[in-house]
Amino acid sequence: MADFRNILMGIGLGIVVTLAGCAPSNETPTPEAGAPEAAAAPAPASTGGVAAIENATGGEVAPIREGSEPKDAKPFAGAETHATEGTGDAVDHSITDASAPFGDDALLAGLVPQGWKQTGPIEHYNVAALYNKINGRSELYMAYDVLGLSWVSFVQESDADNFVDLFVYDMRTPKNGFGIYSVEREAGQPAAEFGRMSYQTGSNFYFWQGKHYGYVNASRTNDANTAAAKGVLLALMQRLQDSGEVIDGLDWLPKEGLIEDTVQYFKADAMSLDFLTDTFAGMYQMGDKKVRAFVSRRKDEAEAAGIVTSFGQYSKDYAEGVEHLTVDGVEVTVANWGGVFDGAFQLGATFAGVSNVEGKDALNAALSMYIAQLKAQK
Repeated sequence: MADFRNILMGIGLGIVVTLAGCAPSNETPTPEAGAPEAAAAPAPASTGGVAAIENATGGEVAPIREGSEPKDAKPFAGAETHATEGTGDAVDHSITDASAPFGDDALLAGLVPQGWKQTGPIEHYNVAALYNKINGRSELYMAYDVLGLSWVSFVQESDADNFVDLFVYDMRTPKNGFGIYSVEREAGQPAAEFGRMSYQTGSNFYFWQGKHYGYVNASRTNDANTAAAKGVLLALMQRLQDSGEVIDGLDWLPKEGLIEDTVQYFKADAMSLDFLTDTFAGMYQMGDKKVRAFVSRRKDEAEAAGIVTSFGQYSKDYAEGVEHLTVDGVEVTVANWGGVFDGAFQLGATFAGVSNVEGKDALNAALSMYIAQLKAQK
């Protein structure tokens, strides 16, 4: 869990968690966080001899072009996610036919901002076809049981090279919707007013609303694109239902010191561990330092103990050293990754720990703080 990476993926930063013992990355260095990324101008696509068609509002629709992809890097080292035993639901691989129907045009029809036009028809991709639109990233969405993606693009009438693309994913449940939002989220960005949670970066907006996760990606950052994106989302939110149900697990992480926009939910392969599912993680402020903590409530104490054993074996296999400490009466398995430490423990049916802590003294302080907070919750 040490060596957490902030991986810039396309337009925006996805904050994700990896374990320090993961295989070394061969990725090339990424640009600095927050640096704007210019979208490439889309390649023209064949219109089949049709100069233009009419959109749902009666306006002219520009020739079809391929839409922008949101992000092109895998979000964490264990991106080839698969279901494991535990309290997390199994990943659904039942849809294997890419041509199976998904989506309804009515969801995205008529969202054209004033001064813009729709570029081609609304597109829908079921889970088996998702790779065609977000190649290299579909595995992440499948890990959260995505049902499919609906997509539409708009181009500015006065500038054919300026566009905004709308992506809306059906994640089946609000918890899945929050999960994918949380691992794609860029911490520290200003909150937006759309859905249950949303934020803005440049002229791009990302949101979670009920079982839906989505975003508007703009080709440029400017006032016109920001206004267009806001207009699209204001109208879209009226169509996305949200029961408002409480997400089970969001209260597992103690609140004191928690940096709220760093909270993430991992449904499977949590922090790249194939034996860990249904886990929440977040960053805590400890003085002038930040520490990541994680928690997973299991069905019983035996299951939690089994995960501690698996963590210990994983650490023996990959870390530079493993030891067992007793902190405030709790036995902790500690993995040493060259002076950066992870510590995991069990409290009843809860598996929890801290990660990426530099120095043994800082580790002990973080563990003591976190154990006390978890005990207080009970």
